[in-house]
Amino acid sequence: MEKELSNYIGYITSGSFGEGLTFKLNTYVNPENIRIGDFVVVEGKNMDYLCVVDDIRLKVTTDEVFFDPPVDEDVDDGIEKLAVSSFVYNEISIFPYLSLPKDPNSYGTTVKTLPTHFSKVRSVKSTDFRRIIPEKNAFYIGTPLTSKEKLYIDLEKLSMRNSGLFGITGSGKSFFARIIFAGLIKNKISTLLIFDMHNEHGRSIRSESGKIDSLASLFSESVKIFDVSKSSKDANTYIEIAYEDVEPEDVVLVSDILQFSPKSEETLEIVSRRRKDWLKFLLDEYPNVKDKKEVSDELAVNLESLDALSRHLQKLKNLKFLKETSSRDSIKSIIENLKNGVSVVVQFSGDYKDDRLTYYFVSNIITRRIFNEFSNLTEDTQKNRVVIAIEEAHKFLSKQYQANNVFGRIAREMRKFNVTLFIIDQRPSEIDPEVLSQIGTRLVMELKDENDINAVFQGASHTKRLVKILSTLEQKQALVFGYAVPLPLPINVRSYDEGFIKEMKEEKTTKSVKDDIY
Repeated sequence: MEKELSNYIGYITSGSFGEGLTFKLNTYVNPENIRIGDFVVVEGKNMDYLCVVDDIRLKVTTDEVFFDPPVDEDVDDGIEKLAVSSFVYNEISIFPYLSLPKDPNSYGTTVKTLPTHFSKVRSVKSTDFRRIIPEKNAFYIGTPLTSKEKLYIDLEKLSMRNSGLFGITGSGKSFFARIIFAGLIKNKISTLLIFDMHNEHGRSIRSESGKIDSLASLFSESVKIFDVSKSSKDANTYIEIAYEDVEPEDVVLVSDILQFSPKSEETLEIVSRRRKDWLKFLLDEYPNVKDKKEVSDELAVNLESLDALSRHLQKLKNLKFLKETSSRDSIKSIIENLKNGVSVVVQFSGDYKDDRLTYYFVSNIITRRIFNEFSNLTEDTQKNRVVIAIEEAHKFLSKQYQANNVFGRIAREMRKFNVTLFIIDQRPSEIDPEVLSQIGTRLVMELKDENDINAVFQGASHTKRLVKILSTLEQKQALVFGYAVPLPLPINVRSYDEGFIKEMKEEKTTKSVKDDIY
């Protein structure tokens, strides 16, 4: 009997459906071994309840104990410890997120009731975690914060709606993103278009143990690299963009980097309406015009504004991949790869590495073409699900730009065309709230700014509990919640190491691409 009882860590003392449950911790359990975000199971009469710890309290039965508090030596064993336990105890708040039927072969369901008083609470087992997500859809992403058990996400559900990965610089976002991307490709769940600003998803990356394979090396047949720089040795194809591929919205997105004057945007709109070759005119022709006043009058724009617009746009001439006419349609090639189930990594190497002007400009042009192409397809002609991954997402999806920006339109409209966004960002508070509300699954790593923390939990249930869990996270830990998981998962993100590489390289033929029914 004593051995049986030792498997349990406490019993339910109170609770409500809205506020969660409270259990009294058994006296032999050290409260320092319980932490916020831990998983526990409450064993009810008809079903079990998978819960997450969200608060720990030290309690006393009488304040008189504080007048003569016991010291450690007094309560090592025996009657003294029993006496102390009648005055002090530990109370743990938990919230039930999943009901587990008593049948061990069935999966968890939404909680609709509560266990009774004195229901036993135990630590979670491997078999409990395996019942969270059906095995055929489960992809291993990490372990609980205080154990080595495996936790899973449903990648198919993740790809069906927009997703967001948020965290401060250095929190481990890139490694976590690469794990998710590898899972999507490995399991043939979706085709990826990754705008790789920092060159982290191509052939190889640097890790603590040296160079290690990245996506294009892991999946050489199903991942192709397109680069804007011809100095790149990793690229399968180099990108060229013709003047005719550029729309005013592509320029407006980088207007701050081009240092537009207050009237430049308005002037650009007028010129682009009146001249089909507006970019060639502003970049190449206007600077050589002798009578600029005559041209400004003809276009009905202010001369000084036209001068300023043309001058600021000259920075685009430093982009060697931007040409008056292109010898090949690189963007069309990207689209054809995506339609055929081949993922594409758009890299920014050489002079363009970490260059924000190039990254924003190119990403917007390519994505706008994809939007136009895929929005004209039907479910019968577009079978492949496409996930577009963007870093520095707040630039594309800020309140200032998202209403007319192509990324904002994709976030709102494109799920029905099998196209979704995977947003990677360190400043979620700068993303328009309307876009954040469209994010189905959120993978949140370490965040410090209060505005960012409030933003990532916008529209989420049980926000206060989730904020408390997030506050305890450290580097390489994450809180995963939303559509792709049936309950919030605080995790140690699995390592992107040789073991993971080996697992990804193993042949898998049982998974096939599935059509969505929206």
